[in-house]
Amino acid sequence: MKMTSQKQERNRDEQNALHDPVWDLLRQSPATNVSAGFADRVAVAAREADAMVAPFWSRARAMMTAVASAAAALVVAVTWVALPEPMPVVVHPLPDSSDAFAPLDEVASQEMLLAATDHLGEFSDTELVDLIGF
Repeated sequence: MKMTSQKQERNRDEQNALHDPVWDLLRQSPATNVSAGFADRVAVAAREADAMVAPFWSRARAMMTAVASAAAALVVAVTWVALPEPMPVVVHPLPDSSDAFAPLDEVASQEMLLAATDHLGEFSDTELVDLIGF
């Protein structure tokens, strides 16, 4: 069934082509002979035309790479210009702290001796000598 319907459609298309004005004009045009390598040259030209046009994503990727590189260069340039020059660091030496605590150390030693005199029986002779500092 399908074969007969396809044949009928093909016959109908051929009948329409016989009465088509474009085909009438083509039938009136003079016949031309092409050279021997015409088909080869057309095929090569078609391949070269396809090869010359890069795909969309390739062109977009190249454009995005260029834009990203330009943005990075701009950020580096702005940062370089905007940073202030470093201030010199001045180091002030601290005063000698060994002399600053000498009076406090003296007071602490006196207080320890006074506390020891209240409890002389609890200390040995060597501990008392250490407290006095001989």
